[in-house]
Amino acid sequence: MNIFHNNRGSALVTVLLVMVIILIFSAVLSAAVLNSAKQTGISQKQIQATNLAEMGILYFHQYSLQQIKKAENEVKDFRLKDPKVKIDDLSRLFCSSIQLNGFPAIPTSMKSSYQSTIKDVTINRSNCNHIEVHFTSEGDFMGYKKVINGSFLIDNHSLANNGNDIGKDIIFPNPPSNFNSCTRLELCNNKGNILISGTSVVDKKTDLTIKGLYINGGLELTNNDSDIVIQSGNLYINGKVTIGNKSSILVQNGDAYFRDITGAVNGEITVNGDAYIFGDVTNFKTNKGNQLLIKVTGTVYVADNSDLPGNYPSYCNATKSRGICASAYSYISQSPLANISKGEEPFLGWALDEDSFEIEYK
Repeated sequence: MNIFHNNRGSALVTVLLVMVIILIFSAVLSAAVLNSAKQTGISQKQIQATNLAEMGILYFHQYSLQQIKKAENEVKDFRLKDPKVKIDDLSRLFCSSIQLNGFPAIPTSMKSSYQSTIKDVTINRSNCNHIEVHFTSEGDFMGYKKVINGSFLIDNHSLANNGNDIGKDIIFPNPPSNFNSCTRLELCNNKGNILISGTSVVDKKTDLTIKGLYINGGLELTNNDSDIVIQSGNLYINGKVTIGNKSSILVQNGDAYFRDITGAVNGEITVNGDAYIFGDVTNFKTNKGNQLLIKVTGTVYVADNSDLPGNYPSYCNATKSRGICASAYSYISQSPLANISKGEEPFLGWALDEDSFEIEYK
């Protein structure tokens, strides 16, 4: 009989222990579930805030395109009133006309807890051929905020900017009709005549051979010991050229057309033909160290405000791999391009460089 009572007591204790354990686990699991739900809610709000910030970038991109077109039309209207206006004056007018601070409110929701804002817009107008824009997009979803910083360039693709009267100005050549589009320079090896839109960045050691090349933007050949060979056509770089240490560009049998050449260290450009430089060349007007050597078998044509033709003996030192060395020097206004462009209306146009558009999540 005592044994029976003892067994019932043990069973009761066991049941009570099980109930206590269940209650403890239930409390722990409930807390975990509630905490997980809370974290999920926070995560979803953060995602929504990010989406709002990204939406702001899309709206600002479209707004910028509209403002670029608006400023361009103002420049064209100004030229119609004053046909003798100088090219540089038109470029500066676009610089001062482009405004991006008056960005309208982004439509999101009737609820004030949802918001997408563009702020801190800055425009660097120090170079009117490559205007630099920085901005911040902020998404706010029910108090949770996400910030994305962005930047892009507005490029002048059509003006020579040599200070001449507009009727005498020579426009940078348009892409030849027999050039085919290619997305990235590294993917264009041995593919004939190539057209690339936007700035090309080659940051790995690269050896490329191309029949003819037109880059409607800049070229950053930043890695050491990289070489580009243009076999039998012309080379056109409608933007700034930067050449890395001991890298080279060789135009075997054709002419070369450049906007600006800068940032070259121990680099070399060889043109077995004529060379046209519409802007400026830096890193060779120095007496110290190896800088940049440009060798041209034909004539170098430069902007009419350049001091190169009158001073070229001081700028050519092939033994020290520095300077521009050619058989002759002249101005673009006296080049064969002048006969082609004579009587033509100049094309005025600016564009957002899509390849330069960068964002950074904060």
